[in-house]
Amino acid sequence: MAEKDFKFGAAERLRTALNNSITLAKDPLEIIMELAEILGEISGEKKYASTVRKQIKDVYGLALNNKFALDKEIEDVSARLEKIKAAYENPDFDDDEHQRIGFALERHKAELERLNAMKDA
Repeated sequence: MAEKDFKFGAAERLRTALNNSITLAKDPLEIIMELAEILGEISGEKKYASTVRKQIKDVYGLALNNKFALDKEIEDVSARLEKIKAAYENPDFDDDEHQRIGFALERHKAELERLNAMKDA
């Protein structure tokens, strides 16, 4: 009986998320990512949503130049860049660590430029 309740609860959660997303007129790729997150939680596969997100970025964003997928990737890279900037300014790191953080900072800036250029193309 508990398994039946779990299945119903999981299905209801997916139905509700899908209906709410459609009502809010969310982008279809955003809906897919939201459902993937729920499926990952329900199934206990913690990396499922990140795998789907990467596939969407690669196929829809990089290969098909979908603006939504590129926006999500730009958002993620920008968030990481801000954290890296803060780490770069932190005096607690030694010279070697500071150099590696600086390299990551430059790579993230370059990736952000690349993604923005793809989006504007």
